[in-house]
Amino acid sequence: MSPQTPTLVPALSHRTPALSGCLGKPHLAAAFADDATVHRLDVGVIEGVLHEPADRSRVVLGLHNPSATEARINLSTLLPERADCTWRFLSGSMHTSDAADGLYVHLDAVGTTWLTAAA
Repeated sequence: MSPQTPTLVPALSHRTPALSGCLGKPHLAAAFADDATVHRLDVGVIEGVLHEPADRSRVVLGLHNPSATEARINLSTLLPERADCTWRFLSGSMHTSDAADGLYVHLDAVGTTWLTAAA
């Protein structure tokens, strides 16, 4: 396995976010149900996973930065089919910035965050 290959994506794809009871909401719980689709995302050094419920009504995006420095990812580049979605923060640690080419998520060093958007 090369140093650039993410090693925590399988663990991230099966981990549920610490949502302070939010998983009790049916539209979020459905993204982690047995019939949900889980997509691993190729985002370079950042590890990403997209959970989509069977009815495709919503997506839940998990991003993990395994490095010791802050990292950022352009959501419009990562998920161009969802460039017009409004993303909502679920849990973790991050901040965002807008740029001409889209919304950037800035992940803390060794940080994980979860976001959701209606499909």
